[in-house]
Amino acid sequence: MKNLNFWNRKLHIHLGLFLLLFIWLFSISGLLLNHGSWEFASFWEQRKQKESVTEMTLPAGLDSAGLLHMVMGKLEISGEVTNVKYSADAFDFRVGSPGFGRDLHIDLAKGTVSQKEYELNVWGKIRTLHTFNGVDKNDIDKQANWVITQVWRFAMDGIAVALIFLCVSSWIMWYKIRKDYNWSAAVLIAGFLTSFYFVYLIRMF
Repeated sequence: MKNLNFWNRKLHIHLGLFLLLFIWLFSISGLLLNHGSWEFASFWEQRKQKESVTEMTLPAGLDSAGLLHMVMGKLEISGEVTNVKYSADAFDFRVGSPGFGRDLHIDLAKGTVSQKEYELNVWGKIRTLHTFNGVDKNDIDKQANWVITQVWRFAMDGIAVALIFLCVSSWIMWYKIRKDYNWSAAVLIAGFLTSFYFVYLIRMF
């Protein structure tokens, strides 16, 4: 019967291979987040923009949710809905997906829907994937309302748990394989101390 070390090693290797592209994706997007001044990654200045106005028959008596879904259905658009604002004669909201954004203004009196769209380049789309989770900083209790966002959030949770397992399995293999722990133990302790120091600095501010 295969022992724990065998299965730990097998899972570590194959899980690492499965997560390879995800790790690269989050590493690259993390670099883009930290270095927005890099010229090749200046996605916002290179965005494509478009504005349009569409006439639309808006039935009376619809609540805000019904009106929102009706407009999105007629315009054949989908995405995470945020920034919803509703008044007596107008309705505004934003529909977003990684690298795309669309601000919509519904004029209830005129029966028109105005759209302001933007599309980012590939670097902008990769950067957006790093933070795309449907969380609204103005309403932290708001839940994701687009199925793709929900799937992506689930995937990010899975990746986080898998990375924790990779770290733990690495420690197990290191403990079982190494005969001399002096240098490796020093490196491990140094890593922990460095992490604690950064956490301490963050708490200080």
